Amino acid sequence: MVRGSLGRLASRTLSVAGKWQHQQLRRLNIHEYQGAELMGKFGINVPKGAVVGSVQEVKEVLKNVFPSEKEIVVKSQILAGGRGLGTFKSGLKGGVHIVKAEEAESLAAKMLNQVLVTKQTGPQGKVVGKVYLCEKMSLVNEMYFAITLDRKTAGPVCH
Repeated sequence: MVRGSLGRLASRTLSVAGKWQHQQLRRLNIHEYQGAELMGKFGINVPKGAVVGSVQEVKEVLKNVFPSEKEIVVKSQILAGGRGLGTFKSGLKGGVHIVKAEEAESLAAKMLNQVLVTKQTGPQGKVVGKVYLCEKMSLVNEMYFAITLDRKTAGPVCH
């Protein structure tokens, strides 16, 4: 009796362990603004920007960081991709907008503390607690930067 129970328990435990064994564990999740800050600290050119958590902060950033900018990029900050094509549950389309500087405050007010739904969030979406304001760039070339991670060591692959 005990032997049979232990066998069933071990069998269930192993089947559950097998399901979890292939689950990827993410050890580093950062917002776009945090990535830009890190890259800037190490000499990588990134657009001028500032993160805000309230409408009042937007006013201060526009005055102190972007006093002469005509257009600003307003980017919702959630840990999910597809923000630009996402939709807020309030009805606002897109989590990334290029707007005239004087429109940035009202747009940020429509994003902050609202739920943004993207392909990666699922239908429940994620609450936007911060908005990243950055300068609009006119690009000649666009490049992407990536780091490949080794799953065994959970560290970067060095070549």
